[in-house]
Amino acid sequence: MHGGCYPGFDTTKPKFDLPVLYEDSHCAIVNKPAGIVCYSQRDDNHGVMTVRHALPFVLKPPKRGTAGIYLRPVGVHRLDKPTSGLLVVAKTKPALVNLSKQFEDRRVKKTYTAVVNGIPEEPIETSITSEEALNLGIDIGDGDQASKWQLIDHALDKKSAVTVWKPLNYTKSLKAKDTTLTLVELKPKTGRYHQLRRHMSWVRGCPLVGDVSYDGGGEATSLRGRGLFLCSNRIRLEHPYYNTIEGRTEWEGLPEQQKWANGTLVLSEDGTTVEVHASIDLPNKFETFLATERRRYEKFGDDVA
Repeated sequence: MHGGCYPGFDTTKPKFDLPVLYEDSHCAIVNKPAGIVCYSQRDDNHGVMTVRHALPFVLKPPKRGTAGIYLRPVGVHRLDKPTSGLLVVAKTKPALVNLSKQFEDRRVKKTYTAVVNGIPEEPIETSITSEEALNLGIDIGDGDQASKWQLIDHALDKKSAVTVWKPLNYTKSLKAKDTTLTLVELKPKTGRYHQLRRHMSWVRGCPLVGDVSYDGGGEATSLRGRGLFLCSNRIRLEHPYYNTIEGRTEWEGLPEQQKWANGTLVLSEDGTTVEVHASIDLPNKFETFLATERRRYEKFGDDVA
């Protein structure tokens, strides 16, 4: 082994942290930091500073006898370079096939949190209940049952694109449109290119803070200093192995602590499916940025009123 858990990698460990939220012999979930790409594209200059290069150093190889082991872990999907948060990884070919199918069939339930510039409108005609959101296959938490949600059903690149969202809170800011920043929760039903960023900017007129591609420039550039405020902070999916006949038998026989993985593994409400539920706190920059903007407004807001 060359400094990592997987053998045979004659490379240098990338100099960034890649926390592991969940891991077994078949799959893992890691927390990608903002500013790091998932994998290198041809002709770029990222070198080893990619999630792909870091995975063999932070994950353990599958146990002996596991079918279809990959020589190195494989990311099942990707997050844009400026986006932080939860990334699903496969360690075996069967797991990759299963997880990829879940993403393709839109059975993976993802939650993002973002800060947007301005106050997004909430038209009555696009308002939906939590029950309606659930029927769309959206992950609605126990505390959200009485919430009202907003539906964006707006095609992107001539393909269906659906996002469910709601505001979480508002913060005053001297730099923001209408002197307000809004913390929003975003739940994509589809996975189009830059879907959340384009939907909030183009449809709701409130681009994500720090989004150099869609913030429109001008006064919005004053909010770019701390990068993009978008984090994939919750994800729910079906375990790719423990729902097979062999895997379910193995899972049932695990010691209790390993069986539930400190609450990351749960049974579906009907008891038929082993699910992986992972969540993280938002990066510290969210709280510190909003607090700083609020203090500045409280101190100087009267001068511009």
